Amino acid sequence: MLKFFKKAETYKGICSVRDQHGFLGPITIETSEGQIYSVWKHAAAELGYKVFDPNGPQKEGFAPTDCARENGRRVSTFDAYLKPILRSRRKLHVVKYAQVDRILFKGKTATGVLYTRHGKELKVRASKEVIVSAGSFGTPFLLFKSGIAPLGLLHKTKISPITYLPVGQNLQDHPGLELGPFTVDHPSYFSNLWSNLTTEEFEKYIKSDKEAILSGIQPKAQAFIVSSAAKERAEHDWPNLELFIIRLNYDPINPSSDIPTNEFYVGMFVGRPEYRKMNFGSVTLDTAAYLRGAKEIERLAKINYKFLQSKQDYSVLLDAIQTCLRILNTKAFQKIGTKLKPNRKCAKEHPFKSNEYWRCVVETTGRNWDHTSGTCRMGHGSSDKNAVVDSKLKIIGLARIRVVDASIIPQITNANIYAAVVALTEKASEDIIQDHEISFIRMSNMFGNRDNITKPFFVS
Repeated sequence: MLKFFKKAETYKGICSVRDQHGFLGPITIETSEGQIYSVWKHAAAELGYKVFDPNGPQKEGFAPTDCARENGRRVSTFDAYLKPILRSRRKLHVVKYAQVDRILFKGKTATGVLYTRHGKELKVRASKEVIVSAGSFGTPFLLFKSGIAPLGLLHKTKISPITYLPVGQNLQDHPGLELGPFTVDHPSYFSNLWSNLTTEEFEKYIKSDKEAILSGIQPKAQAFIVSSAAKERAEHDWPNLELFIIRLNYDPINPSSDIPTNEFYVGMFVGRPEYRKMNFGSVTLDTAAYLRGAKEIERLAKINYKFLQSKQDYSVLLDAIQTCLRILNTKAFQKIGTKLKPNRKCAKEHPFKSNEYWRCVVETTGRNWDHTSGTCRMGHGSSDKNAVVDSKLKIIGLARIRVVDASIIPQITNANIYAAVVALTEKASEDIIQDHEISFIRMSNMFGNRDNITKPFFVS
């Protein structure tokens, strides 16, 4: 898969492992630095960790943060892939303000989609195939409503079945938390959006200034750590914890309050959660709400991550907290006066920094990190009872339909899933082109004149 990671990017960051990066891809990657990163590097040296390229082979250490950005502006997949061809591709037609309601089938073959736009129900026919890319929640719900779901769900909702597959099972994300707030004596190490968003700063951003405050609100530093549990499994060179500095511009407990300019948090999550051995989570349809006529995913979704049902995931997060405290107790961070403010709820109930206090922090501030994946799991075809799609991302047992998004990931990646999702879509695009190139060649051989056949164009 490395070639697909490289194919997607134009790397302009500071890391030096050149054979791990691409330089001709549509997504520009820059390194997000800042004053706090220099403190982070010195803390790494104090604790005996190396600084390395986070996008190379996995190893323990500290790293800067690479992000999809160019000249201070976020580079989205829309900016990189779709926007440049919106006006130039004759066969590309993007319909805005539309909600797909159902995939249409003739027997086991996908023929198009039914969608609603401005209150009007419309149909569009697929001449080649339907590609579903609605995400780890949107894709399962579209498949549910189209008759592709577990037997019990279709029976309860009275939806006409197309095929029975474990759609919505295998829901995965990274269990974690935001530890803090920490305070420093020198607010200049962090950029505070609300306190510093002046007319001049906004003008700098409009001019694509990399140093504008709106250009650099991402995390500036991260670390990949091998937990005690991983070491006990002899995984000494395989990190399973990620920590990163985040500067929140809002109070997660009281969003309407102002944030002091000298506060920051440390985000952390378990990269290889053990709860997978107890079965991952699930997303399913609230059948009662569906039968009452609800259409919005917010009203229909029943989500169960099953976080912290594994004692080991619990202990790994407690380990992450202690690692974070070691980092922030280094001379490098103490020079800028770093201190931890107590969690008000937990400090009322338990002695500050006691084992009970930290358990309260995990239970009170625990969260997922929006790395949702796995709900249409890729597997080994019809022989795999847990799979929804095969290795070409085609829905098992059906024709002319694929899923291309994070929902197909069988087991969550060991870090942020963004790059992995982009790479898998590059791989899927290659597969789609190859499949239809073969059909094109067969047709040309049958008709004897390639010029009379319109070569297909596909958008996923």
